[in-house]
Amino acid sequence: MGLAIINYVQFFTDTSNRNDIGSLRIRWFKNCTYESNVWILQDTRNMKRTYEIDWENVHVGPKGQRLNEFYGVVELIKMSLLIRASTTDKSQGMTTSPEALFKTANMLINFYRYLLYSPKISNLSSINSSIIEQLINDYTKKGLIERLDLDRRAVKHLNAILSNGKLEDYTKRRGALKYQNTRLEFDHDKFSAELGVGSRVLQNAKEYQFLKCKKLKPIGYVFKGDGEVKSDFRTQSETSIRKSLSAVSSLMRQIYLMPDLFAENHRLERMWLEDLKVSKLSKKMASTFSSKTRNIPRNVMYEVMDEAIRWIIDYAPSLQNQFHLAQKVYREKLEGIKDYGKGGSYESKKHYARKLTAQWLRDNKLINFPHPVTSFRHQRTSIEQIVNKHLVSACLLVIFAFTARRRDEVYGLKSGCVYEEGGLWYLIVDQEKFNQGERALPTLKIVAKAISILEELSANAREMGQFDNLLQVTDAIYNHGRAWPDFNGFCDYVGIASKDENGKPFTFADHQFRRFLAMAYYYQYRDPSLFTLNWFLGHESIAMTMEYITDSNGQWEMQQVKNERIIDLIEEDYRPDQSLVGNEIAALFGAIEGQSEKRILKMEAKGRLVDKYVLSFVRDGGCFGLTPHIKERSKCIENGAIQYSSATKGSCKNCPNLLPVQLPINGLDFTDLIWSSSSILEAMQNE
Repeated sequence: MGLAIINYVQFFTDTSNRNDIGSLRIRWFKNCTYESNVWILQDTRNMKRTYEIDWENVHVGPKGQRLNEFYGVVELIKMSLLIRASTTDKSQGMTTSPEALFKTANMLINFYRYLLYSPKISNLSSINSSIIEQLINDYTKKGLIERLDLDRRAVKHLNAILSNGKLEDYTKRRGALKYQNTRLEFDHDKFSAELGVGSRVLQNAKEYQFLKCKKLKPIGYVFKGDGEVKSDFRTQSETSIRKSLSAVSSLMRQIYLMPDLFAENHRLERMWLEDLKVSKLSKKMASTFSSKTRNIPRNVMYEVMDEAIRWIIDYAPSLQNQFHLAQKVYREKLEGIKDYGKGGSYESKKHYARKLTAQWLRDNKLINFPHPVTSFRHQRTSIEQIVNKHLVSACLLVIFAFTARRRDEVYGLKSGCVYEEGGLWYLIVDQEKFNQGERALPTLKIVAKAISILEELSANAREMGQFDNLLQVTDAIYNHGRAWPDFNGFCDYVGIASKDENGKPFTFADHQFRRFLAMAYYYQYRDPSLFTLNWFLGHESIAMTMEYITDSNGQWEMQQVKNERIIDLIEEDYRPDQSLVGNEIAALFGAIEGQSEKRILKMEAKGRLVDKYVLSFVRDGGCFGLTPHIKERSKCIENGAIQYSSATKGSCKNCPNLLPVQLPINGLDFTDLIWSSSSILEAMQNE
């Protein structure tokens, strides 16, 4: 660790006043150092969230050997993580969050497990071309369970334990409960360690889980989830292939370019995987199952957001006031009965005080609140749940939908993160990716209102604790802790059927809101700018933003948004004397209009007709130049590809694939949102 940093300065950032590699430090360390046997990584956005790596007790060998039993491996992975956390070079695996560093550590540990089990080598210096070929094949076609042959090995090991009469060695006995006998539990940790993996890895080992339940449940062993065995295991997704191979590829690059930082037995003769295009390979080899985040159906999205906005604007003040009054009533009731009589414990008196408070709530109903408030705490309809769970959920729904921030950026918001300047509101967020740091983004007044509600709800908890995070609450009896957001719970409480296409409860995710805002802005706003959208979303590249608005894989109902925009452009904005593509599509529309179907059927037919068209926006209007069947006639085509550089220079006029619009790009005020076309914007406008 005493190596001079000058030889590697091009790989790292913040090297001033640092003399050697050992002077570098991972900024997320909490009460530990590089040399510590246990690393604790603390999240800078949510200080209560930590990630722990116990270097002494990581099992990796096929016979249960620990990581530190193999020479130089702990230092190998530690150094790789140090480089990742200290560099701005993406090819070295730049990492910008403690969670990502923790996940990378697990990927590298699993990579070493793979080397020990499959090619059966313990030194990275033994890697050769045949091992690399096998590695690529295994990592693209097999999940971790298959790569380590864990299902078969686990079944074999369990059968050996049962046949040798050693089950007692793997049995935990939990103390007797009041109405139950002693519970028998299988020691998953010990069993998994003997296979060289963590206990969670075996959760998806189907045959092993089935055998365990079949053999042990009849003789009294208790399993979580009643011993249910999963059967719908997914094959390799694009993400699982790309992330795993990227971690391995970056490790090999680090070792080859900075060999002095690694033990000699792990140095490489060449930079393996250097020519591997991981992203392309992962897309090509991934399973056909779509693992992309499903979009929120528009009918659900509009219902949810209209309700969330109503909570922020109309209900929040009275709900917060009612909660404070109920807390005061509870204290008064408890004080009144605390010393009353000789019987009953203090707990029973608190329970009675809660019942009296619930009765007070029923007698003092909120006039302008249409949903039931029947209890004081715990229950689904308690004032405690309504404020700390549903009101918090409404605030987060508004923030996610109108800021398009990532989950950790929203959950990491702190007090004072919004301010007004010149009549405009700004939100300060800590950019999660690409080392962008804190950014002040333009936002809406309703977002500022949602933030102010969270600030009020978290005030006591922030004052009592050491964290300034907004996602904290104080419960009905003045205990402080994390907030309780639950979007599905919010939908259930207000009567919104948030179901997916299979009728199951919908799974909300931050990227659904990001994609919704991107699609709504790009296809509904008359003067969209791809570069403005790219900047606002915080994407590293324009290509990533394009995926948000053009990739239909995993998109649900959003294709209709694009189609509706094309229909509006053709029917309202195109000029027949200047647009060949407009004439072509309009002629097809004309054939549909000549039919006798109802208007809704005609709209559906038009939507299906323009499914195949790709819409982009350039300076002079709507560009259909990326549409496959007419791409070859684009004016800016070169070597079989559309040249965006030509389009942005204004050379699109008279292109047969251009649809001119009545108002040119930049002809509209950027802040001129057409609020009357959206029930959400209309609600905000009329607040």
